[in-house]
Amino acid sequence: MIQVSCSQVKKYYGAQLVLENITFEVQEGERVAIIGKNGSGKSTVLKLITRQEMPDEGTISIRKNAVTGYLEQMPEYSKGMTVKQVCRLAFEKLDGLREEMKRLERQMEALAEEGTLSEENARHMDEVLKRYMALQTKYETEGGYETQDRFARICTGLKLSERFLEAEFDRLSGGEKTLVCLAKTLLQQPDLLILDEPTNHLDMSMLQWLEEYLKAYRGTVLLVSHDRCFLDAVASRTLEVENGVVEEYLGNYSYYLEEKERRMQLWQDAYKEQQKQIKSMEKAIKDMRIWAAQGDNEKMFQRAASMQKRLDRMEKVERPKKEGPGMRVAFSQGERSGKDVLRLEGVSKRFGEKQLFRNLTMDVRYKEHVALLGRNGCGKTTLLRMVLGEIPADEGILKLGGSVTVGYLPQQVHFPKEDVSVLEAFRDGLVIGEGKAREELARYLFTGENVFKKVANLSGGEKSRLYLAKLMQTGIYTPQNASNSSVGGNDENSGKINFLILDEPTNHLDIISRENLENALEQFEGTLLIVSHDRYFLNKMATRIVEMTENGVYSYQGNYEDYRHEKAKMEASGSSGNDAAEKSSRSEERRTVVEAPVREPVHPAAQEEKRGGKNQFRQRQLEQEIKTLEEEKRRYEEELAAAGSDYEKLMEMEGRKKKTERKIEEKLEEWLLLTES
Repeated sequence: MIQVSCSQVKKYYGAQLVLENITFEVQEGERVAIIGKNGSGKSTVLKLITRQEMPDEGTISIRKNAVTGYLEQMPEYSKGMTVKQVCRLAFEKLDGLREEMKRLERQMEALAEEGTLSEENARHMDEVLKRYMALQTKYETEGGYETQDRFARICTGLKLSERFLEAEFDRLSGGEKTLVCLAKTLLQQPDLLILDEPTNHLDMSMLQWLEEYLKAYRGTVLLVSHDRCFLDAVASRTLEVENGVVEEYLGNYSYYLEEKERRMQLWQDAYKEQQKQIKSMEKAIKDMRIWAAQGDNEKMFQRAASMQKRLDRMEKVERPKKEGPGMRVAFSQGERSGKDVLRLEGVSKRFGEKQLFRNLTMDVRYKEHVALLGRNGCGKTTLLRMVLGEIPADEGILKLGGSVTVGYLPQQVHFPKEDVSVLEAFRDGLVIGEGKAREELARYLFTGENVFKKVANLSGGEKSRLYLAKLMQTGIYTPQNASNSSVGGNDENSGKINFLILDEPTNHLDIISRENLENALEQFEGTLLIVSHDRYFLNKMATRIVEMTENGVYSYQGNYEDYRHEKAKMEASGSSGNDAAEKSSRSEERRTVVEAPVREPVHPAAQEEKRGGKNQFRQRQLEQEIKTLEEEKRRYEEELAAAGSDYEKLMEMEGRKKKTERKIEEKLEEWLLLTES
C-alpha cells in the first residue's frame, strides 16, 4: 500500500527553483532515506510532505487516516512546561480518552450509590456503560494501556533520566531540545515517521539503540541524514535529491554508492557512443554533399538531406554531469612536533556538585589519531577546552609537548562579528587582498555572490566551512584566558599546524564535504585529537580509541570497529581494564591475502572496439573507391560531351557511365550501413 506519493512536484523560493520534478512513492513499512548535498532541497521535501510548505506545481498524497509524526526543529512550547509534559504531548489523544473514561466512571459510581435505580436511572446507567465500553475498546486498540511501557522504553533508550524529565524545556540547550523532540516523535508511534537529521546530539549507545528501534519499527520511516553508518543500518531504499530531481536506489547507502558509480559509467559510455555516431553522421553528410556537388548528383543531395533530418530528430544523450567541486581543504603543516604531543596525568574536573572526571591519565604521541568516546555529558568537550587552556584543571598535570602548534575546530562555531559578510569575516585580522581572499574562499565552496552573505545568515555547515577556511590561514588557535598552558605556539609557526583538535567536525557537513575533510585529514602529517559520534569518520581516521567512563579512561588500539569488537570480547569474558584494552590490535590490517592470478576475460566492449576498427578501415577504403568512381564518371561525362553525333560512342559512354553510377550506389549503400552502425 502506498503511504506517500509525490508527482512532478515543483517548488520555488522567490525566483529560485529549488525542486524541479520530484516524483517518488513510499510503500507502507519501508525505511526510505533522502540524501543530497546541503541546499539540494532534502528538508524542503519533508516540509512539503508535512504540509508546512505547499508545492507550486504537482501533487503530494498521504494515505487517508495515516498518522504522521515529524521531528520538529526547535519548536515552541508553553513557558514552564517540563520535559516530561512535552513528551506526554505524544499521548494527548489517549490522555483525553482516559480522562473521559474517568469521568464516566465517576458518573457510574454516583448512579450506583443511589441504591435502587429508577427506570430512568437504569436507562442512563446503560447508556453511560455503553459509552464507557466503546471508549475502553478504542483506548485499548490505540495502545493506551501500553503508554507507560512505551514511555519507559524510549526514555531508557535515549537516556532521559528522572531529573532531566523534571527540567523546564525552555532552559534546555538546542541539542537537548532536539533530543526531547525525538523522544516525543517516537512516543507517538505514527504510521509515517519523518525524521530530519535524527542522529544529531546522540552519543554512540543512543545511536545504536535508535538504529535497532527503527529497524524493528512497524510503520513507515522517511528520514534525512548525513550519518553514513546510520543510513547503512536503517535504510532499505535511498532517494538522492540532485539538481531539483529525485533518483531512486533500491538499497542502503553503500548500495547507492556502488549503483551510482555503475549508472554514471553507463551514462558516460552511452554519451561517448552517441557522440561517435553523431560525428560519423555529420562527416557522412558533409562527404555526400561534396560528392553530390562534384558529380551533380541530385539523388545524393537527397540522401544527405534525409540523413540530416534523422540527425536533427535524434534524442540526444546529455553530457554526464560531474559532481560539483567539494571543499579543497589543505592543512598547512609546520615543523614536526616532539614525540610526546600531549600528556595528562591525574587530571580532575568538577562543576559544582557534578564530578565530570577524576584522575584522568593519558598520553597522545606524534602522528597518532586519537578519538575520545564517551556518553553525552562525560566531559569530552570540557577536556578539549582544558587542553586549549580555556578551562583550568582542578587537579593534575596537563602539558603540551615541544614545538606543538594547535589548530582547533569547535563543535559550535561562533564569530566575533556576525553582522559582516563572509568575505569581511574571512579577511578580518588577515593581510590578504580581496582577489586572493575570494580564491581561498572558493576552495571552501563560497563562490560568486555567496561571499557577500551575512555570517549571521549562514547555516551550521557553512559556518564550519568558513571557520576551517580561516583556520587554514591563521593556523593557530589562540585561547582566551589561557593560563600556563603552552597552547598556541609561537609566531614562527603561524599558519603551520601540527596538532589538530576536532570537536564533532562532521556535525553540519553534508556527505561530500565529510569525504573531502576525510581526504584532507588523511594527508595531514601531524597529530589528531578527535571527538566525534560519526562512526564512518572514526573508522577512516582513528588509530586509537580512548573511552572516557566514570571509572577512568580505557584505550583501544585501532578504529571504531576494532574498539567495538574488542569491547564485545571483554564483556563476553567478563574482563575489563586498561591493560586488556591496550592489548587489542588491528589483526585484519596485518593479515595478508594472496589471490591466484586470474586470466581476464575478453570484455564485450573490447570486442566491439575491435569490430569498430575493422569498420572504420573498410569505411576509408569505400571513401577512396567512391572518389575514384566519381572521377571515372566525370571522364565518361566529358567523353559524352565530346562524342558529338557518334551514336555508337555515345551509347558506349552512356552504358559505362550508368554502370559506374550503379557501383557508386552500391559502395555508398555499404558505406552508409557502416556509418550508421
